[in-house]
Amino acid sequence: MKLQLKSYTIALLIAPVLTQPTPNSGTNWTQCTSLKPPNIPGTTIISFKAQELLNYTVSAVPLLLKNDISGLNICDVDIVLTHQGAQDQVKVKIWLPLEGWNGRFLGTGGSGFAAGLFEYSLAPAAGLGYASASTDAGLSGDPYSPELWALTADGKVNTELLVNFASRSVHDMTVAGKQISTQFYGTKPHHSYWNGCSTGGRQGLVSAQKYPADFDGIVAGAPAIDWARYVVAEQWPQVVMKEHQTYVDPCLLKAFTQSAISACDSFDGVNDNVITEPKRCVFSPFKLVGTSVDCNGKTISFTRIIATVIHDILRGPFPKDTSNLYALNLGAPLDYLSNTTVLDGVRKGSPFFVNDAWLRYFVLKDPSFDTTTIGYSEFKKLFSQSQDEYGEIIGSNNPDLSGFQKQGGKLIVWHGLSDQLIFPQGTVNYHHQVEAALKHRVAMDTFYRTFLVPGVDHCGLGLTNGAVPVDPLSSLVAWVEQDVSPDILDALASNATGFTLTRSICRYPLTSRYIGHGDQNSAANYICVP
Repeated sequence: MKLQLKSYTIALLIAPVLTQPTPNSGTNWTQCTSLKPPNIPGTTIISFKAQELLNYTVSAVPLLLKNDISGLNICDVDIVLTHQGAQDQVKVKIWLPLEGWNGRFLGTGGSGFAAGLFEYSLAPAAGLGYASASTDAGLSGDPYSPELWALTADGKVNTELLVNFASRSVHDMTVAGKQISTQFYGTKPHHSYWNGCSTGGRQGLVSAQKYPADFDGIVAGAPAIDWARYVVAEQWPQVVMKEHQTYVDPCLLKAFTQSAISACDSFDGVNDNVITEPKRCVFSPFKLVGTSVDCNGKTISFTRIIATVIHDILRGPFPKDTSNLYALNLGAPLDYLSNTTVLDGVRKGSPFFVNDAWLRYFVLKDPSFDTTTIGYSEFKKLFSQSQDEYGEIIGSNNPDLSGFQKQGGKLIVWHGLSDQLIFPQGTVNYHHQVEAALKHRVAMDTFYRTFLVPGVDHCGLGLTNGAVPVDPLSSLVAWVEQDVSPDILDALASNATGFTLTRSICRYPLTSRYIGHGDQNSAANYICVP
């Protein structure tokens, strides 16, 4: 049965469903309007405002918040700060539940080029009893474009704001959030957590790397680590199509992906429209040459040049590198990074907004540059240039987590194996780099675990058929506070009729395998094996 996943949202991934908060008497709490500005080292507070919001509703917004969240009673704190010499204005928003505080602080992150999502991530957290915070890092807040902040008036990269986006503002936000929470509730949070995906996942990892005392536990989903290199690598499919002067119809890309899934689906003994272990799957696009695909009533032939383009896209920009960090897995959708559009009857390339903007504003410093003109030789130059100029600022891939480990921190990283935007092999590679830096595997298991999720796309947004982790934050809380080490993450997929499929996502390097009998749709009939 082919499943259609629910459209999990970024905000729901930031604060998944937990047990309901325990009511707090609030006898020692400070009046919201009596709160004082926090002391954040290295900053000057420009403005500070605190007000109560009663029976407050945050309305659903596509891709940010799936459902309305109503009945919130919170103390809403807005801080605007600046860093000396940076000429920035950074907004930090903190929400404090007026009832039922669970004693914890939760940092929430962003998506794309946005450092934070404000009420769309704070509402689910506050509804579950968390004191929580979000920041815009002094940026425009538009997750789709850095146009308003990337370059200064003289055309130079605004390094101060890039540093804010990379790491500094999450730390400032966390310092402020903890201080305000302690001031309001009369006691400091007994534990502090981070939960984010994509940019939010990268922010979580960089917190562990640079500010190891900020959080007791971190969930980092599909982390955008190695930013300066992987974002340029996202341009690769457009480069291939440009060099071959062949722009593939998205319908053909989807047909190829489904053919690959069909060819390798049964390797794990279960037909569920998911490739459990993509590295075992070998399926060539050349097998489809000579076939035809019905694309909205129009028959399109699968030609050899189309097969060549798909082959070169999947091979990645550096196929001789055995780790092949920047190659997509078979089973991952190809239509985002290989997107095209039709203008005046001619199909042309249409790059994904993250790599397109990064190249135009930061690497080339030319907002008007047409990235669809980039060929092989220029791609390699830009790839190296991006790392040389920005690797130290926003690489976020330092494997030395000894400080976080010594603080007693716990870290859960999860990544969909059908992610079409952030390459899963980069997460695997970082796992092994952390392991090598520790020089002891058992030590790593005590604080850092990776979970690779078959058939799941970027942050589990519902475009593929795999079961999405339901609540990794609860697993993290149990690990930190009860020393219950997570060997699996519970995962769920469902369709419009209400049919559900459950899976247990095993900690890397183990994988889930059907025991050979019982309901194939139930996680109870799967075990973790090497």
